[in-house]
Amino acid sequence: MNSMRSEKVKGKEMGLYKRFLITSVIGMVVCSGAAAETPNVILIMADDLGYGDISCYGAKLISTPNIDKLARQGLRSENYYSAGSVCTPTRYSVLTGRYPFRKKEITTDQWKGYALIESERTTLANLFKRQGYKTAAVGKWHLGYGSEGVPDWGGVLKPGPNELGFDYHWGLPRNHNDNIRGYVENHRLHGLDPDTPFKTASDTERVQGLLQERLDDEVNAVLTGKVVDFIRANQENPFFVYFTPTIAHTHITPNVRFRGTSKAGQYGDFIQELDHYVGEIMNLLDELKLTDNTLIIFTSDNGGQLNDHSSAGKGLKLADESGDVALKSRTAKKDARKMGHKTNLDWREGKASPYQGGFRLPFIVRWPGRVDAGTTSAKLINSADYLATCADLLELDFPEPYGEDSFSFVELLTGEQVDQPRTNVALHSGKARCYVEGDWKVIDFNYGRKPKKKVELYNLRNDPAELKNLAKSNPERLKAMQDKLRQISKQGRSR
Repeated sequence: MNSMRSEKVKGKEMGLYKRFLITSVIGMVVCSGAAAETPNVILIMADDLGYGDISCYGAKLISTPNIDKLARQGLRSENYYSAGSVCTPTRYSVLTGRYPFRKKEITTDQWKGYALIESERTTLANLFKRQGYKTAAVGKWHLGYGSEGVPDWGGVLKPGPNELGFDYHWGLPRNHNDNIRGYVENHRLHGLDPDTPFKTASDTERVQGLLQERLDDEVNAVLTGKVVDFIRANQENPFFVYFTPTIAHTHITPNVRFRGTSKAGQYGDFIQELDHYVGEIMNLLDELKLTDNTLIIFTSDNGGQLNDHSSAGKGLKLADESGDVALKSRTAKKDARKMGHKTNLDWREGKASPYQGGFRLPFIVRWPGRVDAGTTSAKLINSADYLATCADLLELDFPEPYGEDSFSFVELLTGEQVDQPRTNVALHSGKARCYVEGDWKVIDFNYGRKPKKKVELYNLRNDPAELKNLAKSNPERLKAMQDKLRQISKQGRSR
């Protein structure tokens, strides 16, 4: 009897133990699923970085091992377009999911520097914040501050990124070569001198009213440091980081550690510095054991600039002046081209152009265990598509009436099919408006800031360099493309 009772007790204990194991396994699966639904997201958008500036896209004189590693461990797009061929229009599209030509300040010269995005509009950051994410915008902003007119740089800069869903903001108000010469932290310029009124720099005077002016060769190290600090501080929470370094925008001023490291002169050195900072963030994720649950997206805002800007090398303040960095910054892009570097590969023209060199950009996504490693995609993607994609990723309803031109590419991330895939795209340049559908592209110069009665039509499959204008030989195709562009422009939304 005692033996039988003992066997029954053992049987009950074994049953309890099995139930415990099953419950534990289920719990682990549920926890794993919950983690997968709230991945950390880091969107790295470089500045004026061309399709040919990254070695995994074809650069021969510049080495980008960390960005290449992202591509090997994830997916590389071969059909990504920015919505604009210069900085502000694309940045507007990224955060709003709206084509930039719908904002009149972008299509005219009326913008004075106030906030371009309305505070009530649903933005990319809003989506993440609603789901409990910590959010940060670090780097070049260039979307304005304040409600009207020229921002009061010595006062409160509100509304700004904080009103658009970002918990923290540290950045350059405009460009690497702006005349504000400082960093904005949340609602104020950092390091204002209480005893001196703020005054922007000019061709003859340095900025006034700042305790410390930006050092041009340390800007991107500072920005990356802020990203690292934010991730460390929020590693226990899901986070979204919108990181916008200033490389490769004028001024081309690589940190002393990277000077002379590339075969494309100072321009190549600058891009190799960018690659180093991408690697720094990747290493941090490894250290914190966050890699597997972090989605990284790497891209640029527009195509590379072919020529050096008129402001290049002017008004610099450097931490280290060795290697003739100031002198070389004046002709860095021209010098790289002479050395054989092709910033946009064989795409026609570059930044500010309505041709492919202005819009066709690198785009890489890595999400271990979700995005297949070492893959490529020919799916059409546009910079306006992040809003719809992240809404799907977070399992949120589409934020009507906003996101007017945003189409989800979430199937590249999760494999889930979408109801409305992107099949065409409208593009903005100050010179013209473009429409791409399938193999065809129309460029209509009637939409430029200085309208011209001129239109061009190209078959991108047969003529990717846009050398043969088919407008006269294919009038029916031309009319159909122009009609679709006109319809998208007038309707106010394309989805």
